[in-house]
Amino acid sequence: MLTREELEKREDSYLASYAMKSMNTRGRAHPEDEHPYRSVYQRDRDRIIHSTASRRLEYKTQVFVNHEG
Repeated sequence: MLTREELEKREDSYLASYAMKSMNTRGRAHPEDEHPYRSVYQRDRDRIIHSTASRRLEYKTQVFVNHEG
């Protein structure tokens, strides 16, 4: 399993120069401890996908949920 630092290095080498990388975020409104394995974007994505509002929209036509991984 890759650590957060390794993921950020990978982002830096693979993403385009104009891409928004997780190591260059403006920070959080409420301070959080950094996770050892997940980037800040991964944490945000998981919060959205597993939110109650997103779950309510799960079986609507325009919402696509990936149940893998």
